[in-house]
Amino acid sequence: MQQLELLSINDLARCCSEETSKFLRQNASDDSYCLELFRRAIVKRDDAAWSSVYQQYSPLVLTWVTQHQSAVSLMGQDGGAVLVNAAFAKFAQALTPAKMENFDSLAAVLKYLKMCVHSVVADEIRVRQARQYEETLELIEHEPAVGDPAEDIVANLSAQGLWQIIQEELNSDDERVLVYLAYVQGMKPGEICTQQRRIFPTVDDVYRVKRNVLERLRRNKRLRMMFRQQA
Repeated sequence: MQQLELLSINDLARCCSEETSKFLRQNASDDSYCLELFRRAIVKRDDAAWSSVYQQYSPLVLTWVTQHQSAVSLMGQDGGAVLVNAAFAKFAQALTPAKMENFDSLAAVLKYLKMCVHSVVADEIRVRQARQYEETLELIEHEPAVGDPAEDIVANLSAQGLWQIIQEELNSDDERVLVYLAYVQGMKPGEICTQQRRIFPTVDDVYRVKRNVLERLRRNKRLRMMFRQQA
């Protein structure tokens, strides 16, 4: 181990590259060089070691990314670079110096790195699905949308006495929070859900409460009269 500690990053990277090639071909290999390179990157936080680790294993990480069925839609114009970088970032964050002590083989370290790849890809798929779902809801649920008196009136909170009328129609804290965030702060349903996860666990909950509020406001005689006067 003393000799390994005396090796430069360049020498370690060169030896690690040779041994990794043997390992990937399922030939006998010496893991010590690669483990020392990872140790310096993770435990010592050596930037040069991290750079060598990235250069050494980014092609392998990209291969793991492309093995996912949804990889084509995730790759984008960057060829998967964003996902590769995200995987290494997750790896660096998750594999603490204390955990590194438990890894005694290159196979174990690469297995952990591969798990980070799967996690990043799965997260990206969930994010994109949620974004697509929200966009779809925005289109479908645009509250009878164009020309809806309730939307027009609530959006115009500067009208005299309007806020008091609206407050009288709100039956709960979640409705009051929703109206304030949506029409005073101008936040979108997804943003409201993210900020107020306890009150609105899902985007569906935001739309549900919003529909209920708008439906009551549409029936409010004073608001309907106010809208006719403004028209």
